Amino acid sequence: MGFFKGEKIYRVEVTKECPVMGINKLYVSGSYLPSVESLKKGKFGFIPVGIKGWVIKQYGKEYFLPDKGQEGLDLFMPALQEDTLISYNKVKEYCKKI
Repeated sequence: MGFFKGEKIYRVEVTKECPVMGINKLYVSGSYLPSVESLKKGKFGFIPVGIKGWVIKQYGKEYFLPDKGQEGLDLFMPALQEDTLISYNKVKEYCKKI
């Protein structure tokens, strides 16, 4: 699991597009450059439908950790960042356990 060594709780899949970042933050940072293929899959700043990952417990809180190598990760993660923790509270209404 790389840098994030939290306790794996269960796996989830995104079933509805999930907003995770304000569009202003994405444009200002300059490190978010989604591919044309990813833009066909979903909206910039949203986790697209079908993204899978783990809900992990770390630092006393629950986080969503998307699996690496999925199409569409660049819509909501910096281009050179392999892992990211997203507060599970932000995504829980858009996911189902698998």
